[in-house]
Amino acid sequence: MLTTLLLGLSLLAPAALADDDSDEVTESTVSGKRPPELDESSLLESGVPAGNHVMDDDRFYSERVYRGAKILKTSEEFVKGCVDGVEALYHRDYKAAQASFQGVDRKYPGQGVYHVGQVLIWQALMLENFDFKYVSQYETHWKQARMELEQALYQPGNEAWEYFILGGILGIDSIHTMRTGEYVKALNRGIEAMKSVNKSKEYAPDFKDAFLGDGLFNYWRTVIAMNSKAIPDMGDKRAEGIRQMQEVEREGIFLGPPATLALVFTWMEEGKWQRALDDTLKNQAKYPENVVNNLVLGRVYMYMKKYPESERALMGVIAQDAKNERVHYYLCRLYLRTRDYDKAEKSIDKYLAFDLGDEHAAYAWYQKGMVAYRQKRWDDAEKAFKQSWKTGRLEQAKRRIELVEKKKAEAAG
Repeated sequence: MLTTLLLGLSLLAPAALADDDSDEVTESTVSGKRPPELDESSLLESGVPAGNHVMDDDRFYSERVYRGAKILKTSEEFVKGCVDGVEALYHRDYKAAQASFQGVDRKYPGQGVYHVGQVLIWQALMLENFDFKYVSQYETHWKQARMELEQALYQPGNEAWEYFILGGILGIDSIHTMRTGEYVKALNRGIEAMKSVNKSKEYAPDFKDAFLGDGLFNYWRTVIAMNSKAIPDMGDKRAEGIRQMQEVEREGIFLGPPATLALVFTWMEEGKWQRALDDTLKNQAKYPENVVNNLVLGRVYMYMKKYPESERALMGVIAQDAKNERVHYYLCRLYLRTRDYDKAEKSIDKYLAFDLGDEHAAYAWYQKGMVAYRQKRWDDAEKAFKQSWKTGRLEQAKRRIELVEKKKAEAAG
């Protein structure tokens, strides 16, 4: 239910997009406040390798595939095809991912594998820029995947997989819907997703991937409850949530790398920067081509004040995908920190040249205003902050307009 929305917050929350003068905590956490000190005594050490990547060269299939087939009570060939597809997805080889999912679908029709694969591919492409360029393709395959899976559930057998994957696409759509601002619909999708995933647990209680949602829920619900009177306090379950995410990282068949990325956002929230860096580098070592992970790596380095490393990571994204838009936003924020205002302005102007939605355009105009503000170009700053307020009604832009007016009055007086 709330789990999917919390995951969306951890990945996409606008609070993490702002870059005010000196409020390090506000810009680097989802909640805007640093949580109380976390008891880490029961957690794994940083950098522990994920067990889901273990291979056994003496067997036809990997240990991971054999284990997945046994847990899900299905064939090794089916699991291997799905694993190959998600691995190609993490490697950003979308053509290979499509071929793997299509191959599985031909041999095992009616399981929604092809359409689920397409859902994952189109969402991955949109998440690289936080845009909505492929909504039509995504929605077409999402509807087909849901229809196939619901029909499959009328036939006995393979229930653990079918409920899990149905819960997965419902969860993805909850995040997608939340990004469009339809919060009630997103919540309802999240409730559907958790019901389906819980059914999967009943059929396969040892299938650790299904517990990633529990880990996210326990951690992020606690964090948000600590900062909101609207959510009842149910005790500090952050450590429990982290342990559950770590368990998926170690033993998950499909979701080990996403669990690692989820842990990165957790450590960022906690201010545990070295652990955030270790986990981001862990994913990069396995999937160096993954744009989403590399964008996060650039941000982690930036928050750690490792500015040359941050610039290398972000420029690496451009080398991987010259069409990536989002990287220019983060480069602007980086250059603001290093006081390279010329590069900062060029970066944000390049970002603003893209076809952005109102929310991202508003934050971009805010950054452009900050570039001018830092250089005491009051008229330019005021113009940009007003455009930010007009486009997205950002409260920080409104506050900046008031500050600029004071600065201008002081300069005139």
